[in-house]
Amino acid sequence: MIDHWRSAPDTARPAEAPVGRDDVVASVVDIAVSPESAPLVLITGPIGMGRSTVLAAVRDELAARGFTPLSLRVARNERDRPYSLASRLSAELAALHQGGDVRRTAKDTAPLAEAGRQVAAELRSALTASDKITVLIDDAHWTDPASRAVLLPLARTLAGGTVTFVCTVRPSPADAAGDRATLEQLQAASLAEVVPLRPLREPEISALIARRLQARPTAALLSYLQRECRGRPAAVLAAVVGHQRTGGLYVYDRHVYLTSPDRPPELPIDLPPIEYLRRLGGLVWPVAKAAAVLLPLGGAATGLISEAVGRGEDEVRGALSTLCAEGVLRQGPEKGHWRFRLPLLTSALTGCLGPYERRRLAQLAVTAIWAGDARADDRYLAEQLVTAGRFVDSRRASGELLAHGTAAMLDDGYSAERWLRAAIELITEPQQRAWALATHATTCHVHLRYAEAVDSAFRVLSEHAHLVSSEALFEMEMVYTVALAGTLNTAALTEICDGGWRSLPVGEGHRILVRCVALCHLDRWREADEHLVSQRHVWRRDNDVVAALGLLISECVDAYLGRTKPLDQAVADPPEWALWTLGTRHRFERLRQLARTLMAFGELDRADRMLTAYELPAQYRTVPDQVISDSQSGHWDRALDLARLGLATGFSVGELPSHTLVSRETSILLGARGRLTEARLVIERARTVQPVMLHLLAVPESLLDEALGDTERAGRVIADGLAQAVERGLVVGMDVLWLRTAELELARGDRATAQRCVTEVRRTAELIGTGRARLCHLLATAMVHRDRAAAAEAVQLARQRAQPLELADTIATVVRHGVADAELLLEAYAVYGGLDALLRRAQLRNLMRERGVAVPHRGVVIAENERLLAILVTEGLTNRELSAVLGGSAKSVESRLGRLFKRTGYRSRVELASAMLTHEYRA
Repeated sequence: MIDHWRSAPDTARPAEAPVGRDDVVASVVDIAVSPESAPLVLITGPIGMGRSTVLAAVRDELAARGFTPLSLRVARNERDRPYSLASRLSAELAALHQGGDVRRTAKDTAPLAEAGRQVAAELRSALTASDKITVLIDDAHWTDPASRAVLLPLARTLAGGTVTFVCTVRPSPADAAGDRATLEQLQAASLAEVVPLRPLREPEISALIARRLQARPTAALLSYLQRECRGRPAAVLAAVVGHQRTGGLYVYDRHVYLTSPDRPPELPIDLPPIEYLRRLGGLVWPVAKAAAVLLPLGGAATGLISEAVGRGEDEVRGALSTLCAEGVLRQGPEKGHWRFRLPLLTSALTGCLGPYERRRLAQLAVTAIWAGDARADDRYLAEQLVTAGRFVDSRRASGELLAHGTAAMLDDGYSAERWLRAAIELITEPQQRAWALATHATTCHVHLRYAEAVDSAFRVLSEHAHLVSSEALFEMEMVYTVALAGTLNTAALTEICDGGWRSLPVGEGHRILVRCVALCHLDRWREADEHLVSQRHVWRRDNDVVAALGLLISECVDAYLGRTKPLDQAVADPPEWALWTLGTRHRFERLRQLARTLMAFGELDRADRMLTAYELPAQYRTVPDQVISDSQSGHWDRALDLARLGLATGFSVGELPSHTLVSRETSILLGARGRLTEARLVIERARTVQPVMLHLLAVPESLLDEALGDTERAGRVIADGLAQAVERGLVVGMDVLWLRTAELELARGDRATAQRCVTEVRRTAELIGTGRARLCHLLATAMVHRDRAAAAEAVQLARQRAQPLELADTIATVVRHGVADAELLLEAYAVYGGLDALLRRAQLRNLMRERGVAVPHRGVVIAENERLLAILVTEGLTNRELSAVLGGSAKSVESRLGRLFKRTGYRSRVELASAMLTHEYRA
């Protein structure tokens, strides 16, 4: 069996503590040092389970307790050398007894037949020099039979003595029966303890990755690693390195993401398990490589492997049996069916294939499937078609790849893009090639892969415009424009707006809408609206596709500028649209665009009702849309997970105003949880990546400033946001800006200005008619006019809207301004707790104490305060900033920090921050 996914550890160097094995290490050490313990301890586990790492940790712990263990490692080639281990152990013990560094081999010692007696004598002699001897033997399963015959009886004679052997052993299917019988006898006589290493659980895998990358893996990444690596730590680390090589792992905000789980890792070809398979010699190595590709074909695999390696089927079956005996493969439920015990090993072996080998194996697989001699699922066939390339019939292969890619374009973006790209390379017929390019561009656009979308759409527009329909050409123009925005190519967008739109192919209606979209992506909303309105008579008379998309754009732009009636009509009856019946993709696009616009106005309830009524599956929402929905509905952990992925990979860039909305929601969530520095970084990044509708970020930014005690800057940020919105003609987001202005002016004591803000909120609410705008008007009225009826109505409306943070903030606001019963704070406190909004909870506790409301669960409060303090320290806040955030003096902050350090054992801010970053903080 393959033993390790890493090179041999340096036995002279302290080992890194193995994750999830503390109990095992402690148990083994306790056995080793106990005078009443069994003389033999076996640490068992399969490939990559970390036996050697645990043994190294045992060695270090013994050394820390004042013991000096002997350490040996058995090489695979020693199993064929009689008395090899016995002779080495004899030499080590002689060196220990003599106090020198004697290294003797079998040639230096007595005849081999005397080796057993010599080892026993050395052990007994060594007892006079030491109270306790622990012998650590790594990879003891390679021990030669002669040495076993000497050492096992010796273990019996040492029972209750002062020598303990601690050995790592892997279970071997080849000789399991004999080993099991011997082991059972030793256990029955209390002469052996077996310590099996279990697979790591997901929390332990998370800790392992956090230690390695200083970042926490997402749930999706953990699930993938558990499936591919079966809880084996060495395999987990190899997979992480492999995905880092492909660029598939992204670290953002101390979280690590796997963007394409279907993309295999690029594992090093010199991995120890691969080297071991190479050294097995004979037919095993070529059969193992071929099996990595062909085993999914079930019963047909053996014959195909035979053809691939040019040897008989019986020989191939023999090699497969060897791999099974080595623990690499396991027999499936059906005869002749095999599978890899560790799925990740498939990727490692595939990476060892040369270009010709890969194509040849793929050719065999495809040919067998096409001939009906083998069966496989569509994904496997498509992947082999990609690899085979022109080794198989190009016409048939390209047709099938095009069909598979088109079928997967909504559900599986990574595979669809890959299959379509391969089809394009194989197609020779110009019209089919143009269609494939257009489908590829659309697929990339749907899945926010903008760089690829730009390339394919441009090729259609520049090389194949005469081969596609007017409707398809228009779609390519729109995809190209949005993808330019997604790749942050503002220069190209500006060129389109300033004149390039006039030279676009096909009709005038196309050009008008393309320019309008480009203007929106440049945040030139007023110009976009004027252009759209002035040319309405042109684009409305164009073909159905142009007219329908023009209507959708117009509905959204109108809404953002305060004319929400067309949007309301569209939401009430989405099917009243020319493209509704022309395909699922068009229906989904309309629903997504309308829902996105509603959520920009805070109308999650209306968006959800519409999507439910017309059955848009959740998986067809884009990552940004799902972030906004999860955030507003209170699923914060999921929202932050997706938001980090979108911000790390750029998935949130492109569709308007997704990136700004995602940044707004993310900064609100981070700020509410005390992640103030990270929240500000999200806002600053939004200003540079896709600076569109930046006034939507003003409220969360002003809340950050206020939390840090800078109320003056908080007011300037809101004033700047209002000015930006007015300059661009935008009304979306003005309701919350005016409400926030009223609140800040009241805090300054300027009631007259606050009253003018109430008027502005009322005008905005009357203009756009949304639920959030009405709530803002009620809150402003309650605060400024001390209107208890308005406050009660605001709380009732917030409950109906079912957005948890909005409800808790509404309650806190009306109680803070003295227009609602203070007992309501308990409801808000519970809501903040459900969101894990630590900072909002801490701020609310101060208000509860001011209003005489008892704060429940004192133990929970103490733990939360400590965790919040640890988070704020990790965010890099100074003592002055900490005192502003927590509402105490700098001296009280120093006292709280001192108590935290004393309880947790951390000696400095650096240690505390490091523990938080690696998620090893001791709560």
